[in-house]
Amino acid sequence: MLRSVEAPGVADSLPSDRQVAWRFAGLTGGFWRGATSGKAWFWTLSLAASIIFSVFVNVTVNRWNGWFFDALEKKDTESALTAMAVFPVLAVIVAGIGVVILVTRETLQVHWRQWVTAKLADGWIGERRFFRLGLSNDEPANPEYRIADDVRWATEPLVDFAIGLLSAFITIVMFIEILWEIGGALTIPVGSRAITIPAYLVLAAILYAVLVSLLITVVGRRLPRLVAARNEGEAKLRFALMRIRDHGEPIALARAEAGERRAVARTYDSLAQRWLAMIRQRGRLTWITNGSGALVPVVPLLLAAPKYLSGEMSLGGVVQVAAAFVAVQNAFNWVLDNFMRIAEWLAAARRVNELADALDRVELSPPDDHLSVKQSPDAQLCLADVTLTDRDGRNLAADLSFSLPAGATLHLSGELGLGKSALIQALAGLWPWGRGEISLPEGARVTVVPHSLHLSEGSLRTILDTALTRPGDALADALRRYGLSPLAASLDEHRDWDKLLATGDRQRLALARAELEAPDVLLLDESTSALEIDTALELIAELRAARPGAIVLLMGQSPGFAEAASHHLVMKRAGGVTRMANPDGTSALRAGAVERGLT
Repeated sequence: MLRSVEAPGVADSLPSDRQVAWRFAGLTGGFWRGATSGKAWFWTLSLAASIIFSVFVNVTVNRWNGWFFDALEKKDTESALTAMAVFPVLAVIVAGIGVVILVTRETLQVHWRQWVTAKLADGWIGERRFFRLGLSNDEPANPEYRIADDVRWATEPLVDFAIGLLSAFITIVMFIEILWEIGGALTIPVGSRAITIPAYLVLAAILYAVLVSLLITVVGRRLPRLVAARNEGEAKLRFALMRIRDHGEPIALARAEAGERRAVARTYDSLAQRWLAMIRQRGRLTWITNGSGALVPVVPLLLAAPKYLSGEMSLGGVVQVAAAFVAVQNAFNWVLDNFMRIAEWLAAARRVNELADALDRVELSPPDDHLSVKQSPDAQLCLADVTLTDRDGRNLAADLSFSLPAGATLHLSGELGLGKSALIQALAGLWPWGRGEISLPEGARVTVVPHSLHLSEGSLRTILDTALTRPGDALADALRRYGLSPLAASLDEHRDWDKLLATGDRQRLALARAELEAPDVLLLDESTSALEIDTALELIAELRAARPGAIVLLMGQSPGFAEAASHHLVMKRAGGVTRMANPDGTSALRAGAVERGLT
């Protein structure tokens, strides 16, 4: 069993390779259970049957070699011609079984990867865990890279490993029988005595394989760690390049490309060092693999030569035992031949396990000091002495309290950086750190309209109606009401709308989408900042008319918002902590006091 130590920068408590393998098996073994079990077992058993049949075909080819070369040695023309006539049939069978193995193997790999990818992607995207994981200190590096690439590296080789192990086991059983049968015992004269070694070719094959495997294990024990470090470096380089693409506009406008280039260079320099360390380790392994590869075809010939020269073994027998010896070595040295792939698989499986474990931890019970989110008995939105903290326990905003009835509109103003984002995330159920109680109307749907809505690539229909339950006329009407009439004819066109639409149009589209979601609590976070104030107020009035009973929070500095709201609060910093106050400066710490002040 391979044994790796921790990669640079990773804690000493890394699970062992065996633990990684068992964890990965538990994570991905569900493919052979449940709804996909029929498909999984069909392709698995088909592949296993193909492998078993292929080994029997190889044994048949081996026996054909003995038949053919014995006929040549005896100058038996009839037998040689018969053997030559049979060989094309064997060739067709070998080619056919190879095609069957290829199709069944790759089909099983694709279906298994599809299942594992869907499980991890659903776990990462579902319940907004991608965001919640990012808020925590527990997010593994590059989760999207782990889902897209590490799943492939962890599933595809494992199918090949299973094929190799099954084939190796059957090959050892079948070809050792040939070595035993044809090789027999070897008698070595020692002075006046003779020493007889029974099944000497079998013993030689086993001894040779064990010796080479031990050398590979000792010399290559550091390779899994180096592979894991290299993969981590590759992920960091990709992230650095993606960061430049995602922030291309501010980098270009600020002429900050020189700094980004230096950062990419540092990342690649680190990656190059990891690659070089791995190359040096592989170089040491190559001494053994190449040396063994050169010796394996020669060793059986040297071992069989005494019996051939003494007439105890025919030429066909020599050819058979040589081929059988090589086949047994290949089977015994399966770990040797796949050492690099096993190391890469362990590194990929470890990264997949880390993501799955992190997603599991997100769903664990919240910390002792956490916000309490409950249902309001009177259909109001209430904050009762809420204090928001960061993950380290430092206060961001303290003693936030207010109570809003159905249909109310609260204008919440204040400078940036005063914990407003944390408040929005807390109301949306995403911010766990803090104290106090948040009460929402029973079964309330909370919708946040951010400053810049992310528009996934696809059609406007899927952007506006994520459940795809509304008729096209309803979606076109919503676009027209929010000033996007030209887009009504493009509902089903697949484009990168995030790049095609200007900021103002994206904000209009976000408001239309918010109306179609039919929210009970609506949080508008600078969601009309790119629009003129009169236009913004008209659109907010349109949204309010569509959802008259919804509770709306307007967050922003626009002066017109004050006239559009029925309630007003200001977030101000006092003593290093953000607190809420009425516009006149009076304290707003208790729900009752705030409600009286707001009215």
